[in-house]
Amino acid sequence: MFVNIKNKYILPIWIIGSFLLFSQNETLFHVDENIILDEVLLKESSSDIEAKLNYLKLKYRVLKVYPYLDSISNIMNIVNNDLNDFEKKRISRRYIRKAQKKIIHDFGAAIKDLTRKEGVVLSKLVHRKFNLTVYDIISTYRGNVHAFFWQRLSRLYDGNLKSKFDPKNNNEDILIEYIISEYVEE
Repeated sequence: MFVNIKNKYILPIWIIGSFLLFSQNETLFHVDENIILDEVLLKESSSDIEAKLNYLKLKYRVLKVYPYLDSISNIMNIVNNDLNDFEKKRISRRYIRKAQKKIIHDFGAAIKDLTRKEGVVLSKLVHRKFNLTVYDIISTYRGNVHAFFWQRLSRLYDGNLKSKFDPKNNNEDILIEYIISEYVEE
C-alpha cells in the first residue's frame, strides 16, 4: 500500500521540486535544517462508505417503486372519470369498493412484497406527484374511518401515510429528487 501512495505523489513532488529549483527568489524557500515528518496514510472514512451505501439503497428503492406511480395515476384518472358519471352516492361507493377489490387483486402481491422503507418512499413519491398524502387519497375515496384504520396499521410498522415530500427540509427527499431527475426523468 505504501508503494501505491509513494507512486501516486511522485509527479506532484517532482513538479514542486522543479519549481523550487528554478525559482528566482531563493530566500523564500531556503531551509537550513532537515525536517522528518511522520507517515500519513490516507483512507476513506467509514461514514463516507455508509453514506454511499445508504444512497445506493435509496436509489434502488426509488427506482423499484417509481413505476407504481404511473399505475396509481392511471387508476385515479379512470376512477375519477367514472365517478363523474354517477349521480347517486350509493352507486359511486359501490363502484369504489369494486375498484378497490380489483386493485388489490392486481397489485396486492406486488405491494405486499415491498419493504417498509420502500413503502415510505412510495408514500413520499405519491405526495410529490399528486400533492396529496396517501392518507388524503384514502380519505377521499374510502372515507375517514378507512383512512384512520390504514394509518394506524401503518404506524404499527413504523410507517406514516401522512408523510410528505419536502426536499427543502429533508435530506432524504433531496436525494430522492436528485435520483428522479437523474435516472427517471431524462
